[in-house]
Amino acid sequence: MKSPIIVALDMGPENALDLAKEIDPQECRVKVGSQLFTIGGPLVIEKLNDLGFDVFLDLKFHDIPNTVRKAVEATIKMGVWMLNVHSLGGKEMLRVAHEVI
Repeated sequence: MKSPIIVALDMGPENALDLAKEIDPQECRVKVGSQLFTIGGPLVIEKLNDLGFDVFLDLKFHDIPNTVRKAVEATIKMGVWMLNVHSLGGKEMLRVAHEVI
């Protein structure tokens, strides 16, 4: 069983990848938030996956249902382990996000 520890990579891409190379993907998972993802994009997710990490993409999706559907589909294609949606988006948005997963 994987460790429940999730390391928050709340920094720029270069520092995040340097830190990721110093930790063991068998001992923790990593979180990519809006700061890192906005700067580094999907390439950061790819590099973290290549290092063997389970990646939690913490973007708190909150939009109209179809937009969230497309965002969740794209996130799944990146190979993330976990994502989140903001419950204030409503029941239909949550249903659509769950449906895609």
